[in-house]
Amino acid sequence: MAEVFSSIQGEGLLAGARQVFVRLRGCDLGCPWCDTPASREIEGPCEAELTPGGETETLDNPLAVMQVAGLVRRLVEAEDGLHHSIAITGGEPLLHPEFVAELAGELRPLNLPIMLETNGQRPEDLRRVLPAVDVVAMDLKLPGAMGSDLDPEVALEFLRLAQHRRVFVKIVLTDQVTPGELEETGRRIASVDPGCPVFLQPVTPVAEGIRPPDAAALLELYARAARHLRWVRVMPQMHRMLAVR
Repeated sequence: MAEVFSSIQGEGLLAGARQVFVRLRGCDLGCPWCDTPASREIEGPCEAELTPGGETETLDNPLAVMQVAGLVRRLVEAEDGLHHSIAITGGEPLLHPEFVAELAGELRPLNLPIMLETNGQRPEDLRRVLPAVDVVAMDLKLPGAMGSDLDPEVALEFLRLAQHRRVFVKIVLTDQVTPGELEETGRRIASVDPGCPVFLQPVTPVAEGIRPPDAAALLELYARAARHLRWVRVMPQMHRMLAVR
């Protein structure tokens, strides 16, 4: 575990909602724009809030499922009605599918929707977790943004599986993404579900050389995606703009 805390969701379909975030450690990708690089590391402590938005305590890993469930319950029960949902994120949570599935089961009595945030590259692990979650927030990585190729068929298989739950796709846009690349990606998503909500997220500059598209390029990228998809939105990282975690 890396963190358990309460904040405002800044990305995707549930942007603006107050959530309890459960951040797991470890990741199988190395996105150049990663805004939580410390969570890539398997080794390290867990920082857990004592109250929503309040002070934290530092806990030694590994934490058991029941311990993590207790940390989440403490935040949820601190103020009735404060939280809309729970986000299980990373890192890449599907590196730990059994843990995620068991944790989601323990959190069910809280009667809050459970959202899984994932890079969309592990369909077989998604099969094990899918019955336990309500919403799948799937990142779809473009070669132009990543600087490396990922098999697009793996992402499509993942998206097909995720259709059994409420799912949306987030695509990070850098100034290296081409209109043709995004149009082909939109065509692929539409082959599964042309009505799938797709969020185009201009990258937040986190390192030298990481830049979002300029205004003209962003408009063209939107137009290319909208040729194939009925539900496209441009949304920067709201939590960065609001200066919250």
